[in-house]
Amino acid sequence: MIRPRVPLLAFLLITCISVAAEPPQLTSVRASYSKQIEAATAPITAKYVEYLENLKRDFGAKGDLEGALAVQNELDSLARSEKAATKPTESDRIVIWNQNNNGNGDRGTERINVSLLLGGREVWSKKSIKIAWDPAEQGKVEIPTPAVVADTVRVEITKAVNNKGGLAEVEFFQGGRNVAAGGEVRVSSVWENNPNHLGTMLADGVLSTYWLIPNDADGWAEIVLKR
Repeated sequence: MIRPRVPLLAFLLITCISVAAEPPQLTSVRASYSKQIEAATAPITAKYVEYLENLKRDFGAKGDLEGALAVQNELDSLARSEKAATKPTESDRIVIWNQNNNGNGDRGTERINVSLLLGGREVWSKKSIKIAWDPAEQGKVEIPTPAVVADTVRVEITKAVNNKGGLAEVEFFQGGRNVAAGGEVRVSSVWENNPNHLGTMLADGVLSTYWLIPNDADGWAEIVLKR
């Protein structure tokens, strides 16, 4: 007499359910949810950071070093969280390389906005990104991106070292290839129209060359992607 193997069938059914492929609708709606959360919180974080910077200056002006240190600790905590959120991966990502005026340490960029465009329309963006800067070492930031179709990457400098901004290179890796390399570059302006620091430096593949913007001004650059 053959006995029905109910427990075995139940186990196999549960196993199949547990390893079932995730439906694309769920993947899509989750990505949309994450994007909306990111878009909603980025302006709040930027305002909070701005408030903390002002508060730190106020404490410093009043000689309250303990208060200024507490605020700096909060800023450092935010920076660590942001760095963890932009941890480099092998997936699609944008890499922005900073500059320090060839080691002179008097110029550089502290915060940027980054967006991807298609036909002039924004299809993805991330605001108020902190980019590593050091007077002697070249800093950078890596920003994971979703799988979107875009023809242009745009970078906006919103905060600069000594109010003298600039960047060395913009890379956009899709499928393991830098699609920004050698792309046409458009920029808002160039410091003193200096031919040694044009916008084309951002896509020339050379980290020792760099684009500079005029003093006391924000700036933007757009790189047309090559497929």
